[in-house]
Formats: sequence, structure tokens, C-alpha cells
Amino acid sequence: MGIVAQDLKNMEIEAFRGDAVVLATGGPGIIFGRSTNSVICTGTAASSVYQQGAVYANGECIQVHPTAIPGADKLRLISESARGEGGRVWVPKDPRDSRNPRDIPEKERDYLLERMYPGYGNLVPRDIATRAIFQTCLHEGRVVFNPKTNKNENEVYLDLTHKSEAYLRDKLAGILEIYEKFAGTDPYHNPMKVFPAVHYSMGGLWVDFERAADGGLVKDSPRNQATSIPGLYAVGECDYQYHGANRLGANSLLSCIFAGMVGGPAAASYRQSLAKSAFDLPSSLFEKATKREIARYDELTGRTSGKTDGENPFLLHAELGDTMLRDCTIERHNPALDKVLEKIGELDERVKKVKSLDSHARMNQSAQFVRHLENMLVLARVIAQGARNRDESRGAHFKPEFQRRDDENFLRTTLARHDQRGAVTYLREFDYDCAGERVHVTDQVDTSLVKPRERKYEQAGAASAVAQKH
Repeated sequence: MGIVAQDLKNMEIEAFRGDAVVLATGGPGIIFGRSTNSVICTGTAASSVYQQGAVYANGECIQVHPTAIPGADKLRLISESARGEGGRVWVPKDPRDSRNPRDIPEKERDYLLERMYPGYGNLVPRDIATRAIFQTCLHEGRVVFNPKTNKNENEVYLDLTHKSEAYLRDKLAGILEIYEKFAGTDPYHNPMKVFPAVHYSMGGLWVDFERAADGGLVKDSPRNQATSIPGLYAVGECDYQYHGANRLGANSLLSCIFAGMVGGPAAASYRQSLAKSAFDLPSSLFEKATKREIARYDELTGRTSGKTDGENPFLLHAELGDTMLRDCTIERHNPALDKVLEKIGELDERVKKVKSLDSHARMNQSAQFVRHLENMLVLARVIAQGARNRDESRGAHFKPEFQRRDDENFLRTTLARHDQRGAVTYLREFDYDCAGERVHVTDQVDTSLVKPRERKYEQAGAASAVAQKH
């Protein structure tokens, strides 16, 4: 076991021995082009091990955050705590209203979440808020005037101005500082302009756990956070484990901290079970792996060198991101998803014809980006095909043509396995080896601790919505 890694300064490739490997490489948000994720969150490591045989689970379950600052490079998150501390989402009732939002009287504002979900108002979960904003802006055409562009933009107001500046500085100073820095507007006295953004993947590498009698985890079991590749573990957003089809606010901390806490001892337990260490194996095995990856990198740079009329990998990524963002996020329609899959197939062919943007031997970002792009295309297919197959609405996965949850057919984990590029194989069960034990896995979801129930936010009492206004 071990890894082959590339130094991103001098581009040298080297193998490292290890009896167990733990991936903590984040999510795949940049597959969607514009995201609240860091620009390094391409999912390339998860895609790489998926192509080596690791099962990928629930890839179609992608969460979109309702409130982010629109930006040319990426979108910056405005935390749900802004709504939690009394923030109200609204648009002008008249979509042609170009007045400063402070000059629009209360009676001419549509507080859309409070109107649509009176029981919870602005405290509805993020997928509900996102769909409401999406419907208001894109379906109804009710948006916000932007004086910088002198036209209406797909934005809504997130308004905290009814709270005192002292209260906001005490509760939300860090969040509002981000808005002031990147939007150039004082959010203490002006409503913020926000729009939904791709934020989190509930899907990721399939990882196991050994269930204790009380429904928890068997302490230090080598199965905890183990992928289907022996000795490979995954923690954080690159695994699928704790969220189902949706994520509660701050549960990314759960998947990061808790998975890290149990994954580390699990990897140590796995190492103790081994009859032979990776450090006992002949060096020729690791030299061979290094040479293989050097050859792959040389092929990659050789494929692009000298071309002036080939494809630009960054523009190909922009096409992928625009396609995934438009048709594979907030609302999913099967005809559109069919076109997404066709587009991914097209980009799979065009990426073979990329041109060289950088021939330097050091810090060659273009060459490594092509590798990331190839890996992003593989995961994009897993996400889009999984969304196409799931004819229901569950959590963050929403199909207007199939608005009800279908537990009979889809209360199960999506298990994807890579067999060849351009195709995804879906499993109902599989076996894997862990610490000398053969483990049988199915797509069944354990609901023994929390029984599934339908969400009916619009039918709850109105007390919470009333409380937000004061």
C-alpha cells in the first residue's frame, strides 16, 4: 500500500510507502464551475481511487446553499447563521423596481420564505430555501436590480437591517465582514444581495463501519471509514457516510472531526492486522509505480506540447461547470440530464485534444489541471447518471416530475463502480476484504435509529415565523 505523489513546485513524482492511506481531500464542488468550495476542490483524488476500484456512493446528492455572494471567480458563503439570527429573504413585488432596497417600503416587498412556509419562514432547511429562491428568480422572473450592471440580476435580498448594528456586530461580525470585503457594501445598513451556490457533496467514496449493538460504531474496528480498497480510508467530504441525501447545517464538522477521530484508530487497527508491512516489500514495486506515473505525466505533457490550435482545458472546464450547474443542481429534469451525459461524453473526447498552455518544468499548473479535468469528467458522469436514474425527490435531489419520495424503489444507497471510461456500473451489493475478513455490503439503508418521515414545513405552526420578525 502507499501513494504516488507529485511535488507541485518542481513537478517531481515519487512513491511513498504506507500500510494504510487516509484520504481527506474534500469535495468535488469545482466540477460545477462556480462553488463556495476552494478552487482545489476538484474531487480528483476521489476520482482517481474510484477509477482504481473504490466504490463511490450517493454521487447524485449535491447540496446547494441558498445564500452566497455572487462573484466572477467563486461564490463566497453567507452562513445560515445570518438567517438564524433573524435575516429575512425578500425581493421587490415589482420585478421592475430599481429603487435602492432601503427605499422600498415593507408593503412592496415579498418575503418569499415567510409567505411560502409560514411555519418556519426563513428557518427552512437550505434545500427548501434554495428551491424557493430558484423558483422566484428563474421561473417567476422576480429578481433584484443591480446598479453596477444597470440591469436585473438573479439575486435576492438577505436583510438584517432591522437588527441593531451593535447586535449584529456581536453575533455576526465575521460573516458580515466577508460580505463588506467582497461586495463593497455595508451590510449593517444595506440588505445583502445573495444567490444559491453549489456547496457540499453528500456523495463520496463509500466507506464502511462496524455496527455495535447499540447502533453506534465498534470502537477501533478496522472497518470504520474503510473504503472498498483494502487499506484505503476516507474521511471528510470525500466520503459519503453521515448525511444521506441531505446535510444539516454544520454537519460537515461531523464528517470531518468524527470521521477523523474514528478513521485514525481504524487505520491503526488495520495496520496491526497485517502479516507483512509495506516497508518489507521490495523497492522495485514502488519504483515501478513511480515510473508508471512518470510515463503518464510525460504522455500528458507530450500530448499537449507544440499544439497551438487544440482545445483549451480551462475553457473545457468552463463548459463542464456551466452544464453541471445549470442542469444538475437545484432542479433536475430527465431530458436535460440526458443532454448533460451527452455533453460529458463530448468533453471526454475533446479533452484528448488539449493544447499546451505551459511548457515549464516547474510549477506547471496547466498540465496538472488537465489531469484534474479528466478526473472531474469521470465524477461528473457518476453524479449526472445517478441523478438520471433516481426518479424521485429526496433531500437535495429534486425532480419536479417526481416530487414525492419513493422509499419502495429508492430508499437505498447508490453504489457506483468504475469499469471503463465513459460508463458507470451500479451495484446493489458487493464484497470487500478488510483485515483478513470478507465483508458483504448491500445498498440497504439502516433506519433502525431514525425512521423516515415526510417533511411538511408549510403545515407547521406559525409561531417561529412570527418570532423572526421581532
